Amino acid sequence: MDIIKELEAMRKRIIQEINMEIDLLIERAKSEGLTMDTPIFEEAYESTFPLAAGSKIFKGTKPTNVIFPDGTCIHVSTWKQVVDVIMTQCLSDPIHKKRLLDLCGNISGRKRVLLSNTSLGMRSPLLLCEHLFMETHYDTETLLNVLTFRILDAIQYDYTGIQIAIRNR
Repeated sequence: MDIIKELEAMRKRIIQEINMEIDLLIERAKSEGLTMDTPIFEEAYESTFPLAAGSKIFKGTKPTNVIFPDGTCIHVSTWKQVVDVIMTQCLSDPIHKKRLLDLCGNISGRKRVLLSNTSLGMRSPLLLCEHLFMETHYDTETLLNVLTFRILDAIQYDYTGIQIAIRNR
């Protein structure tokens, strides 16, 4: 037997098998409604922790998702986006929105105001809604402490059910 012909025949069979398997996987993904945005094997590359667990566990990590108690999962890639997503959810409740607006200018850090109706004097302002800015120029630990202890606790917003998914190292 010619070894080259045998190898070529083997290559052809292997390629056909691979193509059939991939076609089956594509059909299965379509039937299950999977898209390119659907996370696959999340547990292999990320870990999930409650926001209320403390900011120290998030230090030096990269966020991937914010998961709310109702199961809503929002993809993020920065801690500033985490704050934005959580504050947007908080502002969707009129009672908490009023409390936040009442806090404007009344809650300050060492050098800068944390919540204000203007971005003046802020190094990295985050526009939360019309006439409401939040200073976000902090390291991860400080930013999450400001969010939870200084702002959300002050307006009595329950963040205990919020989970943060982070990329594993």
